[in-house]
Amino acid sequence: MKEIVCLTGGMGSGKSTVARLLLEEGFAVYNSDDRAKALMLEPAVREEVETIFGSSAYAEDGSLNRSFLSKQIFSNPNRKVQLEAIIHPAVRTDFNLWLEQAKGKVVFKESALSIELGDPTCHSILVIHCPENIRIQRIKNRNPEWSIEEISGRLASQLTDEQRLTSGAQLLDNSSTLAALKVSLHQALTKWI
Repeated sequence: MKEIVCLTGGMGSGKSTVARLLLEEGFAVYNSDDRAKALMLEPAVREEVETIFGSSAYAEDGSLNRSFLSKQIFSNPNRKVQLEAIIHPAVRTDFNLWLEQAKGKVVFKESALSIELGDPTCHSILVIHCPENIRIQRIKNRNPEWSIEEISGRLASQLTDEQRLTSGAQLLDNSSTLAALKVSLHQALTKWI
């Protein structure tokens, strides 16, 4: 049986960076967010999304209209619940198929909502931590069109790291340099390897 370690943390904490470092080390890593975006382009899921959000959920070229959907779900909590009711089961099924093929005794699942969803596939949870001021700057750098107020609003809708740690998760600090993160990650890996 494989050990499944879920990587979680707030927006801008560095989950993707940690996932990339693990891939470079040869570990199998499932990226829930990337897979959710890909699954939303599949016909069955797209049909369900369009039933709730209308054809504006997708651009003319068939790609996901992320800005439209973001505005919908962040302005109306019920819309967020409706979207999650479509995408979470699809991601669960996709993950289980991926897990059957994944190599290694320890695999990683990058999932921003693993604690919020009470993800039963997580055997262990690694919370990527970074102070909010650094996270805001990282988010602003990658999404320059977002205002600080918009970023703060999105962060406020997420669990805090303190709340995440009440689940018995392990903390991985990502508030310094990439080199420091690599050292901390290798220390954390000793728990599973």
